[in-house]
Amino acid sequence: MTDQMTIEKVLDAANIVDVVSQFVTLRRRGVNYVGLCPFHNEKTPSFYVSPSKGICKCFSCGKGGNVIHFIMEHEQLQYYKAVEWLADKYGIPYSRRELTPEEKLRQDERESLLVVNEFARNWFQNTLLNTEAGRAIGMPYFRKRGFRDDIIEKFQLGYSPERGSALADAALAKGYRREYLLTTGLCYERDDKSLRDRFHGRVIFPVHSVSGKVIAFGGRIMTSEAKVAKYVNSPESPIYRKSNELYGLFFAKQAIVRKDRCFLVEGYADVISMHQAGVENVVASSGTSLTSGQIRLIHRFTSNITVLYDGDKAGIKASIRGIDMLLEEGMNVKVLLLPDGEDPDSFSRSRSASEFQDYLDTHQVDFIRFKVQLLMEEAAGDPIRRASLIRDMTTSISVIPDQIVRAVYLRECSQIMEMDERMLINEVNRLQRERAAAQPKQKAAVPDTIVPDTVASDAGTSDAGTDSTVTAEPAPADKDPVEELRSQIRALLRSDRADIVNKEKMLTRLIVRYGERVCCYTPYQDEEEYPMKVGEYILAAMQNDGLSFCHPVYSRIASLYSEHYREEGFVSERYFLSHPDSVVSLTAANLIEDRYQLSDIYKDLRGMKEDEDLLGTTSHIITDYQLSVVRYEIKQVESKMQRGDSDSFMELQKEYSELLSARNTLAKKLGDRVVT
Repeated sequence: MTDQMTIEKVLDAANIVDVVSQFVTLRRRGVNYVGLCPFHNEKTPSFYVSPSKGICKCFSCGKGGNVIHFIMEHEQLQYYKAVEWLADKYGIPYSRRELTPEEKLRQDERESLLVVNEFARNWFQNTLLNTEAGRAIGMPYFRKRGFRDDIIEKFQLGYSPERGSALADAALAKGYRREYLLTTGLCYERDDKSLRDRFHGRVIFPVHSVSGKVIAFGGRIMTSEAKVAKYVNSPESPIYRKSNELYGLFFAKQAIVRKDRCFLVEGYADVISMHQAGVENVVASSGTSLTSGQIRLIHRFTSNITVLYDGDKAGIKASIRGIDMLLEEGMNVKVLLLPDGEDPDSFSRSRSASEFQDYLDTHQVDFIRFKVQLLMEEAAGDPIRRASLIRDMTTSISVIPDQIVRAVYLRECSQIMEMDERMLINEVNRLQRERAAAQPKQKAAVPDTIVPDTVASDAGTSDAGTDSTVTAEPAPADKDPVEELRSQIRALLRSDRADIVNKEKMLTRLIVRYGERVCCYTPYQDEEEYPMKVGEYILAAMQNDGLSFCHPVYSRIASLYSEHYREEGFVSERYFLSHPDSVVSLTAANLIEDRYQLSDIYKDLRGMKEDEDLLGTTSHIITDYQLSVVRYEIKQVESKMQRGDSDSFMELQKEYSELLSARNTLAKKLGDRVVT
């Protein structure tokens, strides 16, 4: 699909800071940028972006790579699709060929579901704007809500007609598969196996991912039938997890970063009306209880959130119980209480944009203070309810991760509730101890820097066409080749050859980082000196000893280097970072990230960094690698000798003696002390 030249153009054009900033709020730290990792739950930023290297890395979960790998993981795209995503963004031309029927069948299910949803979104929009039913039924509803044409277009609103199979018929006629209509939830199956549109007779609100893909829909009924649900939403699917999505975030994320604040409302119409009033940094939980996944999504763009409530106190008391999660995630939470009988939709429509913005700016109250005052009114004159209030408040304060913020709130609460501050502190400390004791101890994760989970299902094959497999043997047709590769590597790391694999990693890092650099000169024909490159030196040394990499990806990198290093203008790092095989390019990115982590022991021994003495460093690591191989072979011979095979015992003893001698020679060369 995409050749290496296109990939190189993409990597040259794509500024990794700009791309990552679309999904993560980054702050400069020295020469790098840092933010909250988008791939796992964290409260302290550990996701680093290096603009000079063009790579990113989370030092907590280990995920990262170059800009293509970031898009692969974040958008769940195959490698060539991530390249095309970036090429489209930066206006880079690339060749796109029509998929064969066989390739279409193998196409990733997630992409197929997104394509079906895109078709449905366009169909709903067209039905609203260009059909008699849409103009007569759907559009008047939006007009009644006061939505302008530009807002209807921006949020891609639509209409599904009353006829119960209109969408299904249109999709099937266009060749979209029945199972995808069912999986996305656009349709459901009746007893007679016919398809029925889930959203028939409703106006449509598409739900977008943070990158703008349509992942679900919400539909509102046009009538007031008591037996029919007012809203119907898409069920969960491989592309839609309700607990990890927020309505309107795609349209709000830039404003959230710019304003450094997010407004949280309840419904679709609330978000749209606030946008129309000029307040764009707003998202909705779509009527569901707020989840930790949704909070983490907001936290990637800001630490400040304001929750909008209408004037119904009973509803407020019911909903604030779940907002402790916001505090637990380290968010700074404020509350904005609207007048009685108003919600964000009606309130924003009844005022001018400036009046509405002024109300938002002047009526926000800190959540903890708001909660204390609200519950104090209820507990007035009742000692039992007052004690319950104190427990409620200390529970909320105890989940706040910042110690200074906790201390400030404890002091304020003690003054408002007229309680001894030390008593509140003791209660908070007790709750924290109980919470810590209740949490199961987690084993430290071992980062898989060889083939991380960011590799998509196509990563074991190269878009270049030939010689694309990275496994020693082809995987069975019914198994994921990348998972097979991971299993093979895990087995290696658990085996007696783990130390050899670690040394192979060091050698491969040198090949990727310095492969084209000259490290020494050797005699050549007519007494000329031949400039030997780092990668060439490593492979020649291994070939002389009859050695080869046992790690499949490192072996693949060595083979690719051997094929291409003589080419004019070959730069090893650039070649491997832009390689169409995403396993190769991702491994290269991880090895480059560890550039200055070669080994402190080598720096101590030689008193210099690897850049300053490539020959010395390379030679030292090769010797260390050879020693690991010899030690492994010694163990294998010892195991055979213990089994007592008398026919070959003399040969084994001779081999054993030679291996011991080789071990001592190599150890002496390294300066190691050998105990015999």
